[in-house]
Amino acid sequence: MLGFLLRRVGFAALTLVLTAFFAFGIIRLLRPELYGGQNLFTGTWMDSKEALLHLTIDGDASIKEEWRDGLWADLFLLAGGAAVAVVMGVTAGLWCAARPRTRASRGVESTAMFLLCAPPYVLALGTLLLFAPPFGLVQLPYFFDPHSYAPPLQNPWDFVRSMVVPWLLVGAPLSASMMRLTLALTIEGMGEEWVRTAQAKGVPYKRVVRRHAAPSAFATVASLFGASAPILVLNIVLVEYVFSVPGFFRHMRKALGQNEGLADKFIDIPILQAIALWAAVLIVALGLIGDLAIMRFDPRIRTGGKPIG
Repeated sequence: MLGFLLRRVGFAALTLVLTAFFAFGIIRLLRPELYGGQNLFTGTWMDSKEALLHLTIDGDASIKEEWRDGLWADLFLLAGGAAVAVVMGVTAGLWCAARPRTRASRGVESTAMFLLCAPPYVLALGTLLLFAPPFGLVQLPYFFDPHSYAPPLQNPWDFVRSMVVPWLLVGAPLSASMMRLTLALTIEGMGEEWVRTAQAKGVPYKRVVRRHAAPSAFATVASLFGASAPILVLNIVLVEYVFSVPGFFRHMRKALGQNEGLADKFIDIPILQAIALWAAVLIVALGLIGDLAIMRFDPRIRTGGKPIG
């Protein structure tokens, strides 16, 4: 088990280093005139070390301050979206597995299909058009007020009401995927010998689903969570701007030169490089959490691949 963790941490660190080399090396390769003829490999190494160890890019310390200002908003949004995806996805999958082929379960499955296919920014815009004051069809001012975010320790109520809808929208696509996977694997697990034994002993059907068939699906669901980390981070980028969540990713639109109403429309390369590194950190962290979950649910990993018993 310790060896598994060390390998995963090593791969995570290597991923961050390679991401930094790509983020800084590709621009040096394509636009060498911006760096005064510096050596490609030496310059890339110095840029990567400066960014990873000192959180400064191209000597600009202001990026470090902007990252610190948006750090916690990003983490709160990511944690809430991930929790929504796991809790709602697994719970809905088990609920449908315990009520197979009923109208209610079909309705939940259809909703999951819609959430899986609809892009998050379309859902975000649609919810604003439906519920946001003052232009929504059915106005819900408490949860759709623009620019209402506040740090949790400063104003807990404003924090919760401004984050509920973004949490749901960030986690919705992954929640739908996890729901469908949990349902399929749980139904497949109903044919296993230990499950049939529990049914033969008279254990109630819902308990058989929850306690005997479902655990065999959890390791695979955890694998899906780790593999879907880039989707969660991308959803944060899309939802953060729409709902005015003051995270670091909110600077992406301006960094791409889409600063409407301003004359200085230019691509801010250092900010884009910083965003790429921050996204890589979040993706790697989610991947490590997924690996820990797999280790928790798969006894073969906990025993290092040795036969059990």
